[in-house]
Amino acid sequence: MTPRTALRWAWFGGLAATACGGVVGLALGPAPHSLIHLVRGALAGDLTAQVILLDVRAPRTLGAWLVGAALALAGALLQTATHNPIADPYLVGTSAGATLAAVSVVPVVAALGAQLDWQVGGWLPWLQPLAAFGGALLAVSMAFRLARRASAERILVAGLVMTAFAGAATSFVLTQLSDTRLRAATHWLMGGVALPDLGAALPGLAVVAGALLWSLAHLAQLQALTLGDERAAGLGVDATRLGRRAVWWASALSAVAVSIAGIVGFVGLLVPNALKLWLGRDQRATLPASALFGGGLLAALDGLSRQLAAPGEVPLGVLTALCGAPLLVVLLRDAVAAIPLPRLHGSGRALGDGVQLSVRGLCVRFGDRGALHGVDLEAAAPALVAIVGENGSGKSTLLRALAGVQPADAGSVLLGGAPPLGALGRGDIGWLPQAGAVESGVSADDLVALGRHARIGGHWLWRVGARLPAADQAIVARALAQVDLADRAHLDVGALSGGERQRALVAMVLALEPRVLLLDEPTASLDPGQTARLFATLRALAHSERRLVVVATHAHAAAAAHADWVVALADGEVVGQGPHGDAKVQAALLGGGQ
Repeated sequence: MTPRTALRWAWFGGLAATACGGVVGLALGPAPHSLIHLVRGALAGDLTAQVILLDVRAPRTLGAWLVGAALALAGALLQTATHNPIADPYLVGTSAGATLAAVSVVPVVAALGAQLDWQVGGWLPWLQPLAAFGGALLAVSMAFRLARRASAERILVAGLVMTAFAGAATSFVLTQLSDTRLRAATHWLMGGVALPDLGAALPGLAVVAGALLWSLAHLAQLQALTLGDERAAGLGVDATRLGRRAVWWASALSAVAVSIAGIVGFVGLLVPNALKLWLGRDQRATLPASALFGGGLLAALDGLSRQLAAPGEVPLGVLTALCGAPLLVVLLRDAVAAIPLPRLHGSGRALGDGVQLSVRGLCVRFGDRGALHGVDLEAAAPALVAIVGENGSGKSTLLRALAGVQPADAGSVLLGGAPPLGALGRGDIGWLPQAGAVESGVSADDLVALGRHARIGGHWLWRVGARLPAADQAIVARALAQVDLADRAHLDVGALSGGERQRALVAMVLALEPRVLLLDEPTASLDPGQTARLFATLRALAHSERRLVVVATHAHAAAAAHADWVVALADGEVVGQGPHGDAKVQAALLGGGQ
């Protein structure tokens, strides 16, 4: 499915799903009247039809739609932020905090009302949803505090801690309730929409609308985040901050869902993953589709829950669990973890032509193991610098330090006289880390277009629809041509060979047009001919446009033929550097490679 087709299906199909879910929710129920009969009766002034349609079914259907939209959108945001396909909205502690507040507030307020002779009966239907919302936000706020505002992955771990604590506290509260209160609390825990009227849906509607608008405004950044935190950082995206904001919005959405319907599981897991299988992984399609399809699904399931056991009803959480549990088993094998990254700052002086790289006494340690020991390096544009060495010699660590994402334990790294992290945030540094597979569902030209993010992230076409202005489309086309992919640009990356996907990733960084390119094993999966052509392209780019290109590579023959300067590493130390004719450099180059 092409991105344009997926986008059409996302919006038109999602709106159709919402409409169908609304019709099913309004049509089904214990009353033996068809929807047409109820509508005609309500229009004719039939009080019974008006009560059934407007006072009973409409609030429930709207509430169910809000719950489904909130949970599905929250799940999509969490899965993007954590790179985890089984991330669920309730993992951040919202459900546990909401449950504790909801099962506690009614008996506590009722007891206080009896002691103080307050008339609280009219407020009780509102208290449980409000308490659930407040408890959910309090729980996730504490999770953020426990995580010390770190990565999305750490926030999820803190959320699990909050879930365990709140779950134990809820169990204690349940043991203290009367039989009547216990039955009501148990029914609420199984999930069920409870809105007293249509006006009660307005706060939840505002949160869902706000989260959807935020998602649409950050589509390009969220799409870059799907490539991995390191690749996103290499494109000028502040992956850590964006991930935290996505988790915050997911938490607010989860709080809305719990406050309206109690515990309704698996929607945030089921809907986004099903849509990815159908529409692909383009965030322009999956995020709005998650909200629309999730809302329509739960509105229909809520109507079905009233119909299956009429005049009673099947708890909504039971139906969603029956749908979601099998999918969890399938997806459990593919879970991945997010990589925490430092925060990017895009302010400061932009790098100009002839940028100077200065590395002095750089030391990096991982626990008790030293990865880099006193590395010194000087280079200036225009130049192609090759970093060579065996596996484990420290090439990738050095490149991460040059990008500014790997903190140094000692020494300094300066680009143009300043630390590199600001230049990375502005897009003056293009960094391509060594990374795993690129997921299918995005065309090659859409993948390369992400390279323009740091340059035009404020343009409204890019922020709202991830579409490029004409001038930037020309830059993307040129980057694709530089890596010999112009005739393959329209293909899904899943249809490309491993070497073609690697070249597409290189083109993505070339499209950024940075002053400094840092490429970690850019020739991985390339044949010898493509390896030589890529090195020739990088050297020509460095000299024609006065850029500094630094490549960590095992392609020693290509490095010897094309690099202006070669840095040889062994066990985290520089054992030789200079032009490829230098004796120590020659010894390192003869140690292996293509």
